Amino acid sequence: MIDLTDNKIQGAIPSELRNVTTLRYVYLNSNNLSSVIPTSFWSLRDILGLDMSENCLTCSLPAEIGNLKALVYLNLSNNQYLGGIPSTVGTLQDLQELALEHNKLQGLIPDSMKNMLQLRHLDLSFNNLEGEIPNSLQVLSDLQYFNVSYNRLRGPIPHEGPFTNFTNLSFLSNEALASFHELRKITNGFSESNLLGSGSFGSVYKGIRENGMVWAIKVFDLQLEGAFKSFGRECEVLSCLHHRNLTKVISACSSPDFKALVLEYMPNGCLEKWLHSNHHFLNMKQLLDVMIDVACGLEYLHYGYLTPIVHRDLNPSNILLDQDMAGHVCDFGIAKLLGDGESVVQTKTLATFGYIAPEYGLEGLVSTSSDAYSFGITLMVTKRKPKDKMFTEELSLRRWIECISSILQVGLSCTTYVPEERINMKEILRALQKIKLQFIKDIVP
Repeated sequence: MIDLTDNKIQGAIPSELRNVTTLRYVYLNSNNLSSVIPTSFWSLRDILGLDMSENCLTCSLPAEIGNLKALVYLNLSNNQYLGGIPSTVGTLQDLQELALEHNKLQGLIPDSMKNMLQLRHLDLSFNNLEGEIPNSLQVLSDLQYFNVSYNRLRGPIPHEGPFTNFTNLSFLSNEALASFHELRKITNGFSESNLLGSGSFGSVYKGIRENGMVWAIKVFDLQLEGAFKSFGRECEVLSCLHHRNLTKVISACSSPDFKALVLEYMPNGCLEKWLHSNHHFLNMKQLLDVMIDVACGLEYLHYGYLTPIVHRDLNPSNILLDQDMAGHVCDFGIAKLLGDGESVVQTKTLATFGYIAPEYGLEGLVSTSSDAYSFGITLMVTKRKPKDKMFTEELSLRRWIECISSILQVGLSCTTYVPEERINMKEILRALQKIKLQFIKDIVP
């Protein structure tokens, strides 16, 4: 055994330690050791305990750490380690305690840790780890302490095995980890006072985290037919889509009896509210901006991904407005990914009455043209009745009518009975941008 704990030792760890082949325990913690652990040190295969915490050790953890297969205790916390946790750590199958907190580790938590079946204590807090907590860690039945607080982890928290015993204290201050307990707490038990709205497969609640971040939590009603499939579809679609005009999924929470999506909160609600309320008002430029935003989002769905994606349920209640009144397309619970070479597929009709393309409603035929139809109907219902406060010296009733007429013409071009005769989202977007430019030109002296 070597025990030089708390002696203010400086400098590098001597490489000559490799010659002490009978070493079983090394305690060099609480010193001022710097540089790196010599590569030769990892050849001491019979070491049982190693503590080099609270030093100034740097560089990356080497893959050779997996050579110390007899290790029972490993503490490298409170150093300055960079890089990722090597997957070879999973070969330490006798390890009972692993402490790597307070470093600068990056990357993912290795899935290979599932092989560390003797592990009782795992502390990875205060690093820069990303990605999700591997579900495979649920097999670590002996794990009694787990801490990944203060990282940049996101996604669902595992809910089986040892994770049934861990509280929120194990997951503090991550970018977007979501547990059932936290979601229930920040929504006041999913109370009606936090309810933002309801849809076909569940309800959306407002939740405010301890750090002040506001989430919209979409809770699926698993008693409804299709809810499980809808949750899976939204996860599948939104996990691979990234566009400023599509609602951002921050995280998810999934267990056999509870499924929820954590979404970006939109403080100005849905477009439906602004169209049918005496207390909310959008001027012409704002309406054009919102519909251009929606067109941008749909254009991305149809042309910006590997295979076209059909939303299938576009309507004003599925268009959300952020703090800057930018439009975001939401609710992908019945979205359809078209396969290679597919332009039309047949499916069950589930969309909102009044916005459904004829071929979809009558025959269940879905294509990007059916989205264009729904957009056209949405575009035409966004026209507003003229009100006195709309009009100024710059915007006359005539100019307002000219703009509305142009918008209606685009809407009519979207909603022809024959799908092949409809304009597509690229053409729609160009037409709306042209209308906006003309509108701005007309009202600017």
